[in-house]
Amino acid sequence: MGMPGHRGLLKPPRVKTLLFVAVLAVLLVAVGPAASAPAVPTTVAPASGTGVDGLPRFAWDAVSGAARYEFQLSADPAFNSTQASFFTENTRATLDKTLPNGTYWWRVRSVDASGAVSGWSAAWSIDKDWGDAPTLTAPAPQSSTRPHR
Repeated sequence: MGMPGHRGLLKPPRVKTLLFVAVLAVLLVAVGPAASAPAVPTTVAPASGTGVDGLPRFAWDAVSGAARYEFQLSADPAFNSTQASFFTENTRATLDKTLPNGTYWWRVRSVDASGAVSGWSAAWSIDKDWGDAPTLTAPAPQSSTRPHR
C-alpha cells in the first residue's frame, strides 16, 4: 500500500538497505582478490648497452617465492625474433650457441610453484661484436702448402 496522495508503492528503508548490501556482496565476490604473482626480477648484468665480444653470462637478483625463471634473448626489442627462450632455477643464464654480431635484448620473469608469473623485467640490450675478421698471415699468396721432399 502507498501513502495517500502518492502514486505507486514506497519501499521501506530496510528493503533498500538489503538490496544495496546484496549488490555490494555480488560485486565483491565477482571482483575478489587477484591471485598474487611473484615479483619482477631485477636484472643485474650485463648492463644495458654493454659491448661484448662473445655471449656473456646474464644475471638477475633472486625473487622471494620464485620456483624458476624464464629467460629470453631476442634480436629485436619487441621480442618478435627470439633467439633463446628457456626456464632455469638459477639466477644466471648462459647460451650454448653462437650468434652473429648485432644488438640483442634480454629479459627475465619469475614463476612461482603454482605457475603464476611476474611481468617481464625491463629489456636490456647488449652489442655483440667479435671485431674484425681475422687476416690470413701465412702461407703467402700462391705458395705451396705441400711438404717439400
